[in-house]
Amino acid sequence: MTDTSKRDLARLLARVRRAIEDPASLVEHDRAALLGALTSAETHVAGSPMPWSLEIHIASVEHRHGLNHYVALTRAGLMAEVAAYCREGWTEISDPRDPATLDDEAVASVYFDIHENEHLSTDRIELGASPPVAGYLLETGWYCVLATAHLSTSTADLLDHWCSKEATDRPLNIASSIYGWFVPTRQIDPGTQDQLPAELLAAIRFGRERGFDHILFDCDAGTADGLPVHSW
Repeated sequence: MTDTSKRDLARLLARVRRAIEDPASLVEHDRAALLGALTSAETHVAGSPMPWSLEIHIASVEHRHGLNHYVALTRAGLMAEVAAYCREGWTEISDPRDPATLDDEAVASVYFDIHENEHLSTDRIELGASPPVAGYLLETGWYCVLATAHLSTSTADLLDHWCSKEATDRPLNIASSIYGWFVPTRQIDPGTQDQLPAELLAAIRFGRERGFDHILFDCDAGTADGLPVHSW
């Protein structure tokens, strides 16, 4: 096996499984071929630290003492770690709900929405996928595409107005595209929230809770459940 792809490995594992389940059916020629394939795969993997890409989920919590970093293979596993942190400090936000009764995503959303001095950022990183360029790895990000129908016409006009201003004069650092806008999902500062329409805040929260660092609002995109839809 000269190229170890995920499909190659799956096929090899299936052959090994059949050999283990029914060793009597494996003739000497097939046994030698299977051992050769295993040796080839081991050699290829040993010569490359990452024979295929691996996606991991990461999170950073900014707080008054510094930074906490979390890493997991799944979004659920990541948010379980973040939620454990939130439940431990739940008394700091004076929320009457019992965090044990809320799921991990809800716990994190409530905690960081209320806590003024702490910020959560999440991301997904694909390891082994980006080749070195000029001595460093390309930086990547994640965004989701939502219909501009999730915004009212007045909010759309407001976004256009912000795009025409200097970046330092905008309450939110957005960018215009041909058919809509790029909007960051970073936690909004309490002093800025009053300047953002409710449906925009809801969309930002929607993207952030799902691990995206930006939203691309596009007039041709589909709508998502749980967000208001406006008729243009």
